[in-house]
Amino acid sequence: MAAQYLVLDIGGTFIKYAIMDREGQFVEQGKVPAVTDSEGGTLGALADVRDAVSAYDYEGVAISMPGRVDTAAGIAHTGGAFQWVHDYPAAERYGAVFGKPCTVANDGKCAASAENWLGALSDVNSGAVLVLGTGIGGGIVINNEVWMGATGGAGELSAFITDHEGVKNGLGWGNIGIMWAAHISAGSITGKYGAIKGIEKADGIMLFDAYEAGDPVAQDVLKTFGEEAAAGICSLQSVLDLERYAIGGGISARPETTQIIADAVDALFDPYVDFLPYGKPEIVTCKFGNEANLIGALAFHLHKEG
Repeated sequence: MAAQYLVLDIGGTFIKYAIMDREGQFVEQGKVPAVTDSEGGTLGALADVRDAVSAYDYEGVAISMPGRVDTAAGIAHTGGAFQWVHDYPAAERYGAVFGKPCTVANDGKCAASAENWLGALSDVNSGAVLVLGTGIGGGIVINNEVWMGATGGAGELSAFITDHEGVKNGLGWGNIGIMWAAHISAGSITGKYGAIKGIEKADGIMLFDAYEAGDPVAQDVLKTFGEEAAAGICSLQSVLDLERYAIGGGISARPETTQIIADAVDALFDPYVDFLPYGKPEIVTCKFGNEANLIGALAFHLHKEG
């Protein structure tokens, strides 16, 4: 039988799991409730996963998780909603639950890893994945590898500073308006639309349906969204000069999302293409949706396995 692996995507609400083969194909999938408040609760939830897949003989465990993660060392320095995680030996402790070799990686970098391995970045040497959700997830690919950075925090684009004057008030999350996430995340743009229209809980479906119907408020919100996305991409290009940006997240299911960003990038770059010291990148849609973190976690594990 071909080698199989247990792959987990640890989130704040559920732990999604899958048995997968070396080619990234899914054999079985499921999920269990996550427990975020303690190490014991989290390890107990992982034991529930272990019991659910007890019929399978898997060779290793690959885990996507939130926070700043040193994949090479197996250390989770932070854990997002798992606030008890501080410099935690996650690969060792989580692997002990299953009795198998374990790899841990940041969830955004797993999304980038999936697109680099089998998705929208698989045919380029450099690129970035922008997952537009509550914030901006994803990661950066350099020379066909996900760039981790000096402390494991490369590609945390939610915190990309867009207001240098406003930063005088500090870098805390209470001052989130200075960050790129306040301008182009799905949560940001639906919130802006809802505030103008007096809708308490606007969502992406509502916003894009209104856009398609010609609602001027929706059209203005999304025009500004595209411009803010293009401005951030332009700034990133001055440092990274990437070939391609892949747009993901729930709102990327609407083709208008990628097209709005691509059109804004064209409008910003094209008048100056003969003068800019860096190239205009291609804008595409991510191939993988909710399964990206699982696929990317497996890619990290296989790379570490050698």
